Amino acid sequence: MTKVRKTLMFAVMSCFIFTAANAQINKAEQKQQRKQMLEINKQMTSEEINDYYNQMMQRKPNRAAATTLPTKSAEKSVSKKDLEVPEDMIFPIESDEVQAILIEWPYITRQKGTNNYAEAVFDGYGLVSAGYNYTVVETTSTPDVASSSNYAKLHGKLANSIQKHAQVWIDVWYDEDTVTIKNYMESLGTPLTNYKFFVHPGNSFWARDWGPVAFYYGDDDEIAFMDFEYYGGRPMDDQLPIQIAKDLGWKCYTNTIEYEGGNILVDGLGSLFTTSAVYETNQDSYGLYYLDTTGTTPQIGYYTKKSLTKQQVQDSIKHLMNLTNITVVPALQYDGGTGHIDLYADMWEEAGFVAAKYPEALATWTDAKRVESNIDSFTSKTNWFGNNYDVVRVPLPTKNNGSWYTNGTDYNRYTRCWANHTFVNDAIIQPVFYDTTKTGTSAGDVEGNKQALNVLKTAYPGYTFEEIDVRSFDGYGGAIHCITKQIPADNPVRIYHQPARWFNTQDNGSTYKLEVFSQNKSGISTVKVSYRLASEDSWKEITLTSAGNNKYTGEIALDANANNDTLFYYISSTSNNGKTITKPMTAHQGGYYIMPYGKDVNTYYNDYAYDTTITVGINTLVLEGISEIYPNPATDNATISVNNTNDLYYRIINLKGQVQQGGKIAKNTANYELDVKNLKTGNYWVIFTDGNLSTSRKLVIVK
Repeated sequence: MTKVRKTLMFAVMSCFIFTAANAQINKAEQKQQRKQMLEINKQMTSEEINDYYNQMMQRKPNRAAATTLPTKSAEKSVSKKDLEVPEDMIFPIESDEVQAILIEWPYITRQKGTNNYAEAVFDGYGLVSAGYNYTVVETTSTPDVASSSNYAKLHGKLANSIQKHAQVWIDVWYDEDTVTIKNYMESLGTPLTNYKFFVHPGNSFWARDWGPVAFYYGDDDEIAFMDFEYYGGRPMDDQLPIQIAKDLGWKCYTNTIEYEGGNILVDGLGSLFTTSAVYETNQDSYGLYYLDTTGTTPQIGYYTKKSLTKQQVQDSIKHLMNLTNITVVPALQYDGGTGHIDLYADMWEEAGFVAAKYPEALATWTDAKRVESNIDSFTSKTNWFGNNYDVVRVPLPTKNNGSWYTNGTDYNRYTRCWANHTFVNDAIIQPVFYDTTKTGTSAGDVEGNKQALNVLKTAYPGYTFEEIDVRSFDGYGGAIHCITKQIPADNPVRIYHQPARWFNTQDNGSTYKLEVFSQNKSGISTVKVSYRLASEDSWKEITLTSAGNNKYTGEIALDANANNDTLFYYISSTSNNGKTITKPMTAHQGGYYIMPYGKDVNTYYNDYAYDTTITVGINTLVLEGISEIYPNPATDNATISVNNTNDLYYRIINLKGQVQQGGKIAKNTANYELDVKNLKTGNYWVIFTDGNLSTSRKLVIVK
């Protein structure tokens, strides 16, 4: 039986639930109006649609005019039941197995009986604005299925990409819209085949932020939702986790901590990474909107709320998510206004991050420096396995013409990021910023996108990349990750471990020891590791030994005489109830952990950002044909003999692992001269790599 515990009094309150009775709208009349408006909206031009979304669908709603609206206190009584949450909650990492991805279809809202755009606030009621003056109006909303709408096409492609790898859950606002969406998907040539509809009115399509934060609890690994409070300007979206949980028969734990899903990054083992934006949203007095229809004229106002201290916010989140560690870093200044962590970082594995890398041209920017500082904070933390987290870097996307942004304000008009994607089992729904069917700058930076995708495929081994051009979202502060929400799988088999990035056999011996955490409600039957060397074609297998407390250990024997080689491996775990999962989940399609090892291996270069010319295919003979460096020690220049039939790439790093310089050695080069004039006196390693195979040579500089 799951135990419960009491949280802090300020953390959880009863939630205001809007019901259809408040609106008192004639449903038959509304349905007819919606049918007529749908036909009008289908004829909108792309310019008109872009204008609507720019005004109404920014990721962070505009609350600047909230002070002009009436207010009432949000203080409510708190029952004992409201304060109870399971004590054994497990919040999975996003790359764990999922059963579905939740999205909300985009809608177009107008003032009833007019063509005026309106902000959807409650079912049938919204706001139109003139400057800072808001007027409450009756509204009509229809799903966006216009043939000219990039947003409709994007969601159609998104739904189809998801359903290939898991069930797609789609929230629509009205029953009849399910037929409209299915017909639209048919028209795209991608009919819905693996889907589930939910029918609840909403405000926007930013499902990551309003969406439920799903977790496991209890002896049977039941799934429940943690429902934080969403932005106050979108009260119907705020209610969706409660309503969807009710549809599913799942529990939903609601609280009044303002917190958006795009700012939640967990490792699956009790650690959370987030930004200071969570403090800022809980320090103001603006709460959820309310609707008052008791008078002759409907009114929309907002609840006021008490501000919380940083410590109160941290204590509440730590309790509500059953966390061991919380790391809060400063929010970026130019990310569309949300301050969310998903605009530059994510985790596909429990021991490390993938994060954006700003180019040298932008390195002096405040946000570029802040990203580096934040990554330093992340990697200074100790993970569940007792090691520091590590990080792989991916480049920042450019503008359509391949140029960089002139300043932070300029970047704010784009807010492009490769890491703002969504994991769906063995696939990644990936935002891209190009379209080869177009020409000129409309096509985007095609070559830059393709090079960056090669970098991403190295960072996320074996994943199928479902590409979606998201340039319609430029400046919105979000992309694919922001409009999707993972729903974890039933009967989870969890596998977590600390992968080795490189292994020196001279210092550490010729045996690589693995420690794996694996867990299932029925218990684990076997944990196995399949492995091979880069120089081998066939796979070997070992069965790990239980060390108690869900830990399993084993050893892989390596060639003690190898100067350099590469180990490929993956883990599989089978539960007592017969379910098998691999880690990475992409093992069946070439996704393996990669570990360079040998007597000469002293680092693993994982800073792939901007090294987009790396190619796969350098063979072992090429690497073994690289001579020692001479003269060594060197002062200004040093020479190395190579025997490369392909282009070869190198990096010079100091003993801290910091890259000092690098370059390409063109194929069929006999001798290559290293210019080391700018290196200070000290010891260095020259790393030659293709991303899979690597070798290193020692270099000493004396000035």
